[in-house]
Amino acid sequence: MEERLRKLEETVAMLQKQLEEKEEQIQALLDIEAIKRVQRAYGYYLERWMYDEIVDLFADHPEVSATFVEGTYLGLEGVRRYFGKAKDLPPEFFHQVMQVSPIITLSEDRQRAKGRWYGYGTLCSLPQNNNIDPTYMSVIYEMEYIKQDGVWKILKLAFQMHYAYQPSKELKTLFFGKDEADSMDYSNMGLSPDIWAEFNTQYPSGYIYPMHFVHPVTGKPTSEEKYNAKLQLKPSPFKPKQEE
Repeated sequence: MEERLRKLEETVAMLQKQLEEKEEQIQALLDIEAIKRVQRAYGYYLERWMYDEIVDLFADHPEVSATFVEGTYLGLEGVRRYFGKAKDLPPEFFHQVMQVSPIITLSEDRQRAKGRWYGYGTLCSLPQNNNIDPTYMSVIYEMEYIKQDGVWKILKLAFQMHYAYQPSKELKTLFFGKDEADSMDYSNMGLSPDIWAEFNTQYPSGYIYPMHFVHPVTGKPTSEEKYNAKLQLKPSPFKPKQEE
């Protein structure tokens, strides 16, 4: 009888452990799905530059930032400054950037996460002579997320690599005004990051934006750092001349 009770206790303990492991795995999958929903929602809100909805995706946290080709905007104030510059766009504006191919890595305590995504889509401005003038874009997102009060939010957004992006004159005018669009001096576009980018990593620079994850088979860091070190990157065209 004692032996049978011992084996029964061992079996119950084993099943409890397995149940706990399965619960952790299920919760991790639920966290990943919640993060995917946040990122995909960002893409849908970006389509019509829904300012309030975009800003509300970000955490209220001192580490919040948003990085774009011109540089990094710090804090919620910086996020509002970036997305607020074009919140009153005409109905003809269309900015569809699909959030695809995610690799998401949770922290051990599952309170933070990192994610890498492809962004691919089209920008359209005002039709000219009944012709739509689209701008195609393909980018890399490297994201950080944080769970606050049980809700996943964006902590850091890095929209870091334009592979191909040539705005039409109409689109430049829409964002920057006619005079700036005519000259298109990148260093005088009214941009206001808190930290300016030092180098131009846009296509065709060859720059590989650093990956947050190690190789899934070997467990080793990937080689983009060595590759990038060989590149002859040009200075950022966005940095104001007085800042150089």
